[in-house]
Amino acid sequence: MSKPPELRAWQKARFWLLANLGARLIKLIFSTCRVQVLTPEADRRLMSGQWGVIGATWHRAAVFFLYYYGRLKPAIMISRSKDGELLARYLEVMGGVPVRGSSSRGGREALREMEAMLKSGRVTQAATVADGPRGPRYQAKAGMILLAMRTGLPLLPLMWSTDRAWIFRNSWDRTMIPKPFATIKMAYGREIYFPADLDKEGMEAARLELERELNRLREELDALCGHRDPD
Repeated sequence: MSKPPELRAWQKARFWLLANLGARLIKLIFSTCRVQVLTPEADRRLMSGQWGVIGATWHRAAVFFLYYYGRLKPAIMISRSKDGELLARYLEVMGGVPVRGSSSRGGREALREMEAMLKSGRVTQAATVADGPRGPRYQAKAGMILLAMRTGLPLLPLMWSTDRAWIFRNSWDRTMIPKPFATIKMAYGREIYFPADLDKEGMEAARLELERELNRLREELDALCGHRDPD
């Protein structure tokens, strides 16, 4: 199992309290929002819980998606940092399964754990943020491509935008949290399959393909919602 960071008792209590209070507030806010899925067939298929896929989105979209997909109990890769600890506990409250690791620390162990979970049937879906944990923003990393190669499952790009949101302007990812009664537009990209024997050049081409598809979705949804990232 992937190991979380060592925390003192007061830190554990603090993270537990923040995650639970935050999750209650987030659920209340998001329950007032109107969600428009622009690719409804893909959404119905995924929400049935029978479609084995590996989801990928941008870091800015994580908070809402952890809420939206929580009932599917997906395995989600979350960094081993203390900030990641809070996000992991929030995910658990929402129903998901955190797997601790990232491109900067523990990523190989986390990928092996997610691979075992998917192959054993413990989970049907897995996901992560493609530009995490520290960016650069909107530039994909290769971790989930490796997982897709090892499991034979497709990568499924996921994205949303909204007409009204709080933006964390000082965060590298420009995290977005929909405001009460916002309209959220979300869409699925095309499934992307990768052969198990990609070489270095093939991996780079695959990474760019995922990056382009996620940015296509982001740009289209932002335009529909009238959203523009702050500088």
